[in-house]
This record gives sequence, structure tokens and C-alpha cells, in this order.
Amino acid sequence: MLDRFAAFLDRHAKVLLTTHENPDGDGVGAAVALAAHLKGQGREVRIVVTPALPENLRFLDPEGWVEAYDGTGAHRDLAAWPEAWLLIDASEPHRMGALFAAFEATKAERACLDHHMKDEPKGFDDEFTDSTASASAELVYDLVRPRIGGDLPPVMAQALYAGLVSDTGNFRHSNSTPKVHHAAADLLAQGVHPSRTFNALYQTATPAKLKLFGRALEGLQMRDGGRFAYVAVTMADLAACGATHEDLDELVEEPRKLRGVEVAALFSEAADGRAKVSLRSRERVDVNAVCRVFGGGGHRLASGAKAALPLEAFIAQVEAAVSDQMSRDIV
Repeated sequence: MLDRFAAFLDRHAKVLLTTHENPDGDGVGAAVALAAHLKGQGREVRIVVTPALPENLRFLDPEGWVEAYDGTGAHRDLAAWPEAWLLIDASEPHRMGALFAAFEATKAERACLDHHMKDEPKGFDDEFTDSTASASAELVYDLVRPRIGGDLPPVMAQALYAGLVSDTGNFRHSNSTPKVHHAAADLLAQGVHPSRTFNALYQTATPAKLKLFGRALEGLQMRDGGRFAYVAVTMADLAACGATHEDLDELVEEPRKLRGVEVAALFSEAADGRAKVSLRSRERVDVNAVCRVFGGGGHRLASGAKAALPLEAFIAQVEAAVSDQMSRDIV
């Protein structure tokens, strides 16, 4: 797969890199690292995200490569710019949010680079997926490491390490394979600082975020004899705390800390008016199967979905789906 991916990149001089809306550390880290590699080969590369680069990820972009898509100005004719458009860390075009219309309109060769479990990706000219990888950053590492003698450029090493940290939960989750630990060790040997990376990713909360966590946890709900726990956040909750959707990051992990919980969920009202769920499984329950019922996806132990439903109605439907899946997976 990586040989095919390298050949795809070699065919194009102007490459546009995007990731899913509300970008995370893996999507941004993989994109920045790949951009550094391509720029080092003399290619023209742009990274465009929507709605913006989160505050806690800005340290990954010291060169200012990442653009926040606004559909006007330099982005009005974005579809016409690239020879190749690569969606990173997702294999469903609709997950690009506001970028989807430009993606549909482009004449560029379209492809995805992803590690999530999904049916065969549709809407691409080519796809490069490997669900055995811990992160999209791992796939980029596997591409660039054999092709670069000596140490990687510092911006690349930092971005790759942050991507690995982000999607393995700081190497706590079951996708923390020996292979990804070897990659992390290589990057640390090249000068990446683990404590600085952790602090930048996870130690930048605002008072508004902590207030939001407190407000959400006051409404904690338990179902199925304590095996399913969830919190819900409305637009009114965000407004009351002076918080943003960016402040929801990591909130889903709080209910999973409870003894006896098999599945944790964060329900929220998305900016586009739809209801959203993020699901996390402790170990036994396949939450990817649950999210696929609603057109979403991800990993077996970490997945998400959106639906054009009122939040309460969506919660009821997801509750039923989680209960059904637990009955299948827990013997």
C-alpha cells in the first residue's frame, strides 16, 4: 500500500492536504509531517482545515502552513488549485464538512490516507488505508522513515510523535502496539520532548472548559446496570460556560473512568445543527459497529457518528443500539 501511495504522490507537483472537520492531533500531525516531506522534495503543498486549527495543535505548525478554510479569498478557487487532493485520517468525503463542496468540484486526483475501519471508501480515485495501523501518523512515518537518511526534520518528527500520542491516548489504548512504540522511541531519540508534547496537547485547558466539564458531569447518566455511562452537552451549555466545541476534547473519557463502565459516550449538539456522539469502549464492546448504524465509524474501541435528529431523540436511539451491542459482545 505504501509503495502505491508513494507512486501517487510522485505523480503530482501540487498537493492539497486536508483532514476531517474539527481536526485532531493525528490528522494535523500526519498532514504537517507529510507536507514537510513533500516540500523537501520541491513540491507545492497546502494544508487546509475546517473550521480552524485548534489552539492546542498550533505548536505543530511553526511554519504557518495550516490554513483555516473560509470559502472566500484564497479559498474561493481552492478546487482548481491542486493536481492531487488527499484526505488524511478519514475515508468518507462528507467528514470534511465545509470543504466537501470544493472536494466534489475539483478536477484533481482524489485520494484518502486512513487507518480507521470502514467499508470500501467511495468518492476517491484511489485509497490508501490500513486498519492495522495505530494512527495515520504511523502510516506517514512508515512512508518517510526509509526515504530519509539520518534524523528527520524537527517539524516532521514533532508532528509524527504528536499524531502517535493523540490516537493512542498517550500510549494507553489497545492500539499501542510494539511497532508504534518503536516508532515513538525513534522520534524521541531524535530530540522530541514527550513532556512538552503532552503539555501542549493536554495541559492547555481554560476556565471555560473546566466549567463545561463540571456542568456536563452534573448530568451524568448511567444505563444497563452501570455498564453504559454518558454525558450530554447542548449549545446552551456551551454558551452558559463561555465554551466552544473545541472544549469538548477529552470529555468523553471522564465517564469511562467509572468502575464497571463498558461503554462511555459524549452526546453534543454540533455546530451544523445535527446531534453528535463520541463512543469509547473499555475493551469488550465494539462501538464501531454501533456508530456504523448511524453512518459513522472509527475504531472498534473509539468511534463517532452524527445524525439529523434532535439531541434527545438521538440519545434514545444510541442507547438502544449500545444496549443491543453489549448483549452481543459481553457473554
